[in-house]
Amino acid sequence: MVMMRLLLVCLLPFTACALDLGLPTDNDALRRGDNEAFYQPTVEGSIESGMFGCARRGGHRFHEGIDVRCLHRDKRGEPLDEVRAVADGAVAFVNAKPGLSNYGRYILLAHRWDGVEVYTLYAHLAEVAAELKLGQAVAKGQRIGTLGHSTNTKEGIPRERAHLHFEVDFLFNTNFHIWYPKRDPKAPPFGNFNGLNLYGIDPAALLLATGPNPKLNFAEYVARQTVAFTVLLPPKPFPWLKLHPEQIQPVHNDAAIVAYEIGVTAWGVPIAVWPRSEAGKRLPSVARVDEAELARNGCRTLVQRDKHGWTLSQHGHEWLEILTYTP
Repeated sequence: MVMMRLLLVCLLPFTACALDLGLPTDNDALRRGDNEAFYQPTVEGSIESGMFGCARRGGHRFHEGIDVRCLHRDKRGEPLDEVRAVADGAVAFVNAKPGLSNYGRYILLAHRWDGVEVYTLYAHLAEVAAELKLGQAVAKGQRIGTLGHSTNTKEGIPRERAHLHFEVDFLFNTNFHIWYPKRDPKAPPFGNFNGLNLYGIDPAALLLATGPNPKLNFAEYVARQTVAFTVLLPPKPFPWLKLHPEQIQPVHNDAAIVAYEIGVTAWGVPIAVWPRSEAGKRLPSVARVDEAELARNGCRTLVQRDKHGWTLSQHGHEWLEILTYTP
């Protein structure tokens, strides 16, 4: 009963609980500095291909999470590794039908770390723990499934490359379940928990940061991520502002707000919102760009440079539409 109360309290808005993260499987090679034993490569064969970021196709293809190598197998070579919740939380979504997603079977857990709403995603599962129900509280280290190689892709994932795909994500828009079916009438029944509505940060970097510093503040950690570009938006309410009020910077004068400037990582995660009393540009528009950061990590190509300067790409326009959509 005490544990249940703690889980519920940690999920309440703006309640600060210590960021105590475990590993999602028995594979602890990451914290031992052995990347080769931790990451499962794709068919490309490089260790980097199992990492987060511009890790695939020579740095030209983005990978949203990390792929954790299997440790335990049965006599047929099928994986046996337990998949566990990395932190206290609650079941937000379960897809038990692998044919609906290239994530295969997957589960999302909802957390609130230092007042920040965040989700962890566990994909390609062989099975999801049968007792788990939507909204159910889970404890750090609790078994939530079995590592596998489920997916809906034609080529599939061979069992020798069975792995856990793991993400630390932010939900972009609580109206996504309205926006997406208008765009794609054949959209899978995932509601807001479609991968298009989930943008993440590097899970391995976070797991490594919390190892030596279990009292790490997650809100501050997010705020320290590198801003790759900023976008000026009209001063209209949109769901992100309500989901992440911790990102809205204070206003130091009484001037009317004419724009919001959103600081964004190269991966597309907003990490700061500045109310502006001056815009100076047509809205929306790209305001500032860290060209060095985009040169290192710009494979998601949310912004591009043309003869007029930096602008949102086609992908960037979709990104912004998802972020700001309000029915």
